[in-house]
Amino acid sequence: MNKLLIVLGAPNDHLGNLSQIAKDRLACAHNFYIANDNFKLVCTGGFGQHFNTTDKPHHYYAKKYLMDRNIPADAFLTCPPSSNTIEDFQMTKDLVLEEKPDILVIITSDFHLSRAKVLYNKIINYPKVVFIPASSSLPKEQLLPLLEHESRALKKLNEIDSI
Repeated sequence: MNKLLIVLGAPNDHLGNLSQIAKDRLACAHNFYIANDNFKLVCTGGFGQHFNTTDKPHHYYAKKYLMDRNIPADAFLTCPPSSNTIEDFQMTKDLVLEEKPDILVIITSDFHLSRAKVLYNKIINYPKVVFIPASSSLPKEQLLPLLEHESRALKKLNEIDSI
């Protein structure tokens, strides 16, 4: 059975240290993979002023995090250097359509899930998908602005027909 897990990227600092958002997503992916080690993994994320200004793509740090926790290197497929959620799906679309997984799992933050689903449906829309929300461990004062941002972005997204 062909199974694929995509973990959406999140910020890291100028030294490559993963943000709490990234760690929450990757911890969720790690736990999922440990229970389902017959999946192939893709970590998304490249460069951008708002999330990674190092000389290595974000997916390098995400993959290292998972490999440091005993996920084997051969579990990973090519990781795209995307700079936002739209690009996450644009840059993984061909892979998903080529692999034709029996099940596709996408992990992102709980607060980001609604927007990710809408973007996924507009860009990839592969039918055999399951979204898993990574629980956010951010304090309320850091989470509230993110929830407001997601609400505004989702409203705008629902007003357009295609990406």
